[in-house]
Amino acid sequence: MKRCRNRFSAAILLTACCLLLSACGFHLRGSADIAEPLRQLTLITPERSRSQLEPVLRRLLEANGIAVNAGAGYLLQIISEKRSRREATLGANADIDEYELSTKVNFIVKDPQGNPVLQRTLLAERTYDYDSDKETASSAQEAQLYIEMDQQLANQILRLYANLKPATP
Repeated sequence: MKRCRNRFSAAILLTACCLLLSACGFHLRGSADIAEPLRQLTLITPERSRSQLEPVLRRLLEANGIAVNAGAGYLLQIISEKRSRREATLGANADIDEYELSTKVNFIVKDPQGNPVLQRTLLAERTYDYDSDKETASSAQEAQLYIEMDQQLANQILRLYANLKPATP
């Protein structure tokens, strides 16, 4: 009898926690609420270079229920994408202690009629410690930071796109 009462109390407690979380507006991360007219998108990237952001952005859009390169609907064009690395700090012997990485992306969104509805330039920056004795580890860290910046930029683009108000016919 006592065991049944403990299970019942645990179920009540779990239900109460769920109700409190839903009442405060909590949502799981990664799921954007996309309006139906925005669910078809053509993604265009610069032809002269291989975009590092494009596969990350494509996966994120598709994971949120957007049909990419559907040939209809809205158009998202990555106008430019630029990565850079510069020395952030120098040590006592004029050795590089830190590098600053940045990725800058310029994009435009057009509605189905070809009218621009959003144009932005986004920037992501990271700094990391550089150790010339551990060149391989520093290179791996740099590559990982670029991946994280691409994910950050893709998330920002998705949030901006999801917040568009589609024109009503």
